[in-house]
Amino acid sequence: MRENTFLKWMAENTPTQYCNDSALPADYRNAVKFGAIGVTTNPPLSYQLLSEHPELFKDKIEDIKKRIPNPNDRVIEYLSLVVKYIAPEFEDMYKKSNGKLGYIRSQVEPKKSGDAKAMLEMGKRIATFGKNVMVKIPGTKAGIWVLEELAALGIPTTPTVCVSLPQVIATAEAYNRGCARAIKAGFKAPESTTALVMGRLQDFLAAENERLGSPVTTADLEIAALAVLKRANVVFKERKYAQRIMPAAFRCSAQVTGLVGGDFHMTIHPKVQDQIIADEAKGLIKREILIDKPVDEKIVQKVLKAIPDFKMAYEPDGMTIDQFDTFGATMMTLDGFDKTGWQKLLTL
Repeated sequence: MRENTFLKWMAENTPTQYCNDSALPADYRNAVKFGAIGVTTNPPLSYQLLSEHPELFKDKIEDIKKRIPNPNDRVIEYLSLVVKYIAPEFEDMYKKSNGKLGYIRSQVEPKKSGDAKAMLEMGKRIATFGKNVMVKIPGTKAGIWVLEELAALGIPTTPTVCVSLPQVIATAEAYNRGCARAIKAGFKAPESTTALVMGRLQDFLAAENERLGSPVTTADLEIAALAVLKRANVVFKERKYAQRIMPAAFRCSAQVTGLVGGDFHMTIHPKVQDQIIADEAKGLIKREILIDKPVDEKIVQKVLKAIPDFKMAYEPDGMTIDQFDTFGATMMTLDGFDKTGWQKLLTL
């Protein structure tokens, strides 16, 4: 694999760190050479590892099938196989960083996004997979409650399916409440990164753009998604939130480079990592701090005017917590995680 010197420079010279958005061993081991500090294993990524490397898990999967009759309970065990395979390779990083780095992230069932009790029990189960494990729960109304409860128990979390600024504000405040309860109960305040999946928002805006026949380009939507992240960064700094933002689901290298300098733990897919290598070789990107450089406001206003739902994602008060579950980008993202991940895991 090619050397990703840009990401290595970013990791070594700026506050911006990144995780590998792939559970495949060749991918995350290569990324670690260039500064990666962890691994994301959502349902689609877990299925990819289990299906592409059956030699590593075949006997254990067959044992799970024999022992566990409930299909969804089996999937939780399949997720544990993925996490327990990867987590030991990051234990040294986890220990040396005093529990700040080296996390493997594993996600609860997407279809349970409205069932707080089920997600809480699933989250507590996932937390037993290892010390350096973060539980991924969706940024739905029920998920925000679960986030606080897990934080109160001292369990590290990564709220995901956050496709708007209001959602990450809600996760940050829930995390603060949970940490206060954890400390009062004698637990250490756990780490947490809130995954603002900008590409998933962009995908929804693209679908809306097509439906409405709007005069918005893909480049406009890339900038609009980036604008949400930049605005979130400002809000988090102004309000001094303890939770760290995790920019996720990048759709182009410019979205990565535009955030360099922020106190983020990004998660970057190998395809985008390769695009960064190619774009730097072409002279299309430079090694510079761009987090405080504003995006083109004319483009933001263009998208706000053309696609009304963008305002819900872009404005800090664009949605109430009761609207999180029915926001189009939330539903589209959860459906994608279910169909391309959880449902496929059921077939193993």
